[in-house]
Amino acid sequence: MSKEKILKDHFESIIYSKSDWNLLKLKRERAANLLEMFEGLNPYIYGSIARGNVHKNSDIDIIFPEPIQSFRIEFILNKNGFKHYFREIIMATPKDSIKLYIYLSELESITVPLTKLEKKTLEFYDFGGKINLSELNLGMRVPGIDKRLVLIKPNPQGHEEVSIIDNEAITAKELGISIDTILERKKVLLKREKHGRTGVFLKRELDINESTEEVLKKLSDKKAIIRKKLYQR
Repeated sequence: MSKEKILKDHFESIIYSKSDWNLLKLKRERAANLLEMFEGLNPYIYGSIARGNVHKNSDIDIIFPEPIQSFRIEFILNKNGFKHYFREIIMATPKDSIKLYIYLSELESITVPLTKLEKKTLEFYDFGGKINLSELNLGMRVPGIDKRLVLIKPNPQGHEEVSIIDNEAITAKELGISIDTILERKKVLLKREKHGRTGVFLKRELDINESTEEVLKKLSDKKAIIRKKLYQR
């Protein structure tokens, strides 16, 4: 349903076809199966699955809002038959939190905070729309903003789309997040459209036999800023 080009002065009402609803059902069933594995750890699905405007290549992205020891997540994954997955530690900027990204497949990922998430980072997930397992099972769809800087507003027939450009204050109020988060994400996405993706401060892939804790220890021995972040948690 979605295209990546940023839109301005955009408004459209989208009516879902039977195949759209069926695809959303399949995506959400898979999302529910993944969330159920982590029951008690407060996981969320965020992005198009939460909003409802999915397409066949829509990602299923899970986020834990609080820091969790990575071995707990990996133990659950191994217990449920996930043996081969890709992991990397990422710190987007020197001020950002440290996160472990676990990629179960090309379209399925888990974000595990290894240090406390700042308010603006937590609001990033509300920016795109997020729901928990209970809300997912109730069939809830929530508003959120996609990469086109378009606010997706679910309705019984599908959803409405409206560009957030020049509507930032109204959008912030509707999503219940700060206008600073809206403006920052707008700046990032506009810059990305113009210049492409930029690099990150830290990106460390993990080998299959490496533990997250061992790698973090090695990184902290080399970088004071990582030691400081780990100490703060």
